[in-house]
Amino acid sequence: MIRKREEGMTMAQGGESRSCCHPECSEESSRSGLPSSSFSGDPSFSARDDSGRMVNRQWASVLSRRAFLRTCAAAALAVGSVPVLSSCRSEAGDALIKGQRQFTDDAGREHTIPTPDKLTRVYFTSGLAQLFVMTLKPEAMGATCSRFSEEDMKYLPNMQGLEYLGAVETGQMDVEAVMQAGIQLIFSISSIELVEANIEEADNIEKLSGIPVILIDGSTERISEAYQKLGDILGCEERASELAAYCEDVVARVEAAVADVPEDERVSVYYAEGPQGLQTEPANSQHAWSFVTAGGKVVAEVDWFDATGMSDVSLESVIGWNPEVIVTWDSEIRGGAEEIIRSSADWAVIDAVRNGRVYAMPNIPVAWVDRPMACNRFLGVQWLANMFYPDRFDVDMVEVGREYYKLFFGCDVDAETMKGFLGESYPPYRK
Repeated sequence: MIRKREEGMTMAQGGESRSCCHPECSEESSRSGLPSSSFSGDPSFSARDDSGRMVNRQWASVLSRRAFLRTCAAAALAVGSVPVLSSCRSEAGDALIKGQRQFTDDAGREHTIPTPDKLTRVYFTSGLAQLFVMTLKPEAMGATCSRFSEEDMKYLPNMQGLEYLGAVETGQMDVEAVMQAGIQLIFSISSIELVEANIEEADNIEKLSGIPVILIDGSTERISEAYQKLGDILGCEERASELAAYCEDVVARVEAAVADVPEDERVSVYYAEGPQGLQTEPANSQHAWSFVTAGGKVVAEVDWFDATGMSDVSLESVIGWNPEVIVTWDSEIRGGAEEIIRSSADWAVIDAVRNGRVYAMPNIPVAWVDRPMACNRFLGVQWLANMFYPDRFDVDMVEVGREYYKLFFGCDVDAETMKGFLGESYPPYRK
């Protein structure tokens, strides 16, 4: 849902620009009374005014956009600072004059957007899109669409002081407030392949606000491409390549480590979501990607609810599946079932509980495994692989976590704090 305070809001519109198909523009020059020869140094010329009288005109007062482009091109050639403007109207010319460029998003929608040097305030439709930009170029964020706790903010040094304007995914996005905040561009990034609903939502926001909404496919297999496109838009290609390479390397190392684990030896795992731990994900859910990639055997035999996940199950079903490991939301921060699962006699018959293999997912400043389904999962998948197969994926998760927080969030975390995040999953269980 997208909220708007008043009806009849005026849309921001850019003025039309004229174009010319003739590279020399000589026909227009002759019609307008301008001399067709190039400027020879005379600061004035003779031409007829509206009454037909001959008058002297100053060159500076009649310099057309085309003439200005030709002059800029000549100057650029002299100093070699910008590409040659080869026509009267070009993308390079628009970038030079207006600070604008053309961009085609992943839904094939064409946009005129600010060039990176002019793009200083961007926004997002969801926490997923926000996390991409937050880890890539936080200084470009014009506001926040997520509410973070004081504890979270200790680990998000680049997000201090940002105003909360709501998100579409929570039904709280205030379009008028976004406009008043001077937002130049809105990112809408999907965790799965883009569908018609994404396009309709983006078109609706554009109509209400007049602000370009860029659709990007941020699904797991295309996360590197998503970072590269964002880096292109924001003007931080090198940083984007660094983060994309990290994600690719993590997947390659984890998959190599667990590739030859026999099916009957894979660690069975139940993901306990919700306040009672009785909502979960099947193996084909996008929310289960980290578990499956880490070599876990997801035990839940339920239908995938929808993109939001969290299919309801019964405790009897969980007991029947009898997982070796349970990963749950923590009780204190996320309101999960960690304490219920550890202490309730109803859960005590499950192998994971009897063997002390119930682990709360780290959740500061964002969840490590899912929600949002962005770069956070590339830390979570390492945590799970090390927890499932510590001898195969033999890493020190304290150091892995500290490296990740420095690279993605820009903050230093000491070893004791990271151990606190990891809880009872560190050091990993070994038989």
